[in-house]
Amino acid sequence: MKQAINQTMKGLITAGLTSVAASAAAQSDTVTMYGFLKVDAESVWAGGANSGIGRMGRISNNLSVLGFKGVEDLGGGLQAFFQIESNVGVDTGSGSFADRNDNVGLRGSLGEIFAGQYESPYRFVSVYAIDPFTAGIFASNSIMGNGFTTAANAQSPASFDRRQKNLVQYSTPNFNGLIGRIAYAAREEQTATTNPGLISGLLTYENGPLYLAYGYEQHKDYFAAGTLDTGHKIGAAYSFGNTRVRFAWERLRYEPTASTNLRRDAYQLALTHNIGSGQFRASYVRAARSKGNATAGIGGIGKPGTASGAQQFSIGYGYSLSKRTELWGAFTKLNNEQTASYNLSANAIPGLSAGQSPAGLGIGITHKF
Repeated sequence: MKQAINQTMKGLITAGLTSVAASAAAQSDTVTMYGFLKVDAESVWAGGANSGIGRMGRISNNLSVLGFKGVEDLGGGLQAFFQIESNVGVDTGSGSFADRNDNVGLRGSLGEIFAGQYESPYRFVSVYAIDPFTAGIFASNSIMGNGFTTAANAQSPASFDRRQKNLVQYSTPNFNGLIGRIAYAAREEQTATTNPGLISGLLTYENGPLYLAYGYEQHKDYFAAGTLDTGHKIGAAYSFGNTRVRFAWERLRYEPTASTNLRRDAYQLALTHNIGSGQFRASYVRAARSKGNATAGIGGIGKPGTASGAQQFSIGYGYSLSKRTELWGAFTKLNNEQTASYNLSANAIPGLSAGQSPAGLGIGITHKF
């Protein structure tokens, strides 16, 4: 009897392990829905030139996302993968399909390669790893990168904070925390006189509490034939217990014509501090005055030789109700000098002119899934 029971138990255990193994194999081919919804009630205004802009109350979407991603195991350590990502306008019910990060590619022991529309490697130096606010009016890309865009070559040429169309990207394997990425935008915008193109690269190193990164990006023929614009950015972050200190520095250099140039440096210093289920966030961004012989400003950057500097201070607090849901509040103030026209990121104040200084206060909720 005892032997029969033992045989029965062995059979059940074997069947159970076989079922688990089959389930694990099935899980190697997956499609996942993911995203987050982030919205807040805001009050925004601008002081400075021309009596500024009066207070405006609004409900703002903070780049909410709905995405799908999948992986197929091809055997021998090789996988195929895809991603389709869309903006969701929580405040108005608007949105378009596949207008964010979309790609299809292969990954294996030699790294990963994909093609699609995607954020350039340069952007990843600081937007997610350094900036505690990431997106919305409190974020550093009001200044860093000189404005965000989703565009093809030579479109929105001022922006070094790009989601680029027609991109091919290769990423190396992880070498003890060191990863490299390089991306190339297909030159589909060629004309009789210009052949615009983008190359973007990123090196990151992560080891425990330490994060280091360097990014480089160049835009050829974005403003005119024979011009070359470049961006250099470094990022660093380190955790001391519950406090994480973050830093980024950037140099942008533009050639609006073949014989003129404009250069601008900027940096961000930020920190977060966790207390229980809450997190304090603070960020300070400063843009130096531009230099060069260009005859006009570019994007939010004012003309060289003028008062074209700016600074932004943001502070906020988030309280996690769960791993997926957070209530938060934040304040930001951006001070533009006379010829600078940096605006709030993601949800700009309409009609802002040079020398006006935007500000905003918001209380919101983020739900991830």
